[in-house]
Amino acid sequence: MQQAHVDDESRRTAALALWRYGNDYLKAGQGLCDDMRITCNESQVHYHLAAQGIEFALKSFLRAKGVTPSDLSARIGHSLLDALQEALARDLPSPPDKVLRTIQFIAPHHRNDQFLYFVEADGDFPEFMPVLATGAWILGQVAADVVADYFAYYTHGSATAVDAMLRRMRADLHATASKIPLLQ
Repeated sequence: MQQAHVDDESRRTAALALWRYGNDYLKAGQGLCDDMRITCNESQVHYHLAAQGIEFALKSFLRAKGVTPSDLSARIGHSLLDALQEALARDLPSPPDKVLRTIQFIAPHHRNDQFLYFVEADGDFPEFMPVLATGAWILGQVAADVVADYFAYYTHGSATAVDAMLRRMRADLHATASKIPLLQ
């Protein structure tokens, strides 16, 4: 039974799993804002979901580049800035300025001990789309690395299988990001 637990943990912390978690968190955050506008004093769960999506997106890249789950936990924790710096050091393409600014904006709120509430004027509507767009940009950039990791360590497949998986992931991401304004 111990071996099954190790295999389950390995799958749960694989680059592909983290990529999917990131996409799911962004999808959930985007879904909250689909038909309603939420003021900052009403709820900030959509920010928390998107920040978690960004974290998982960065960590999926780091796992694909060989960073162990224990290193992610010990060295990165929930720090978006540390995850970004580590990812850049491992050849993540340089993000657009809007991505960097968005990560710098949300990082102080997404902490190891809690999600720190944004202090905004009562009734202010948050500028939420840049946070979703940031997560979507990262997921789009790291998808090929995540697929390569999956086929290198978990299964073997032809170039056709690799391409098919990458197309499915990009289609999943497109479904999430289709309502998010692109980063210019």
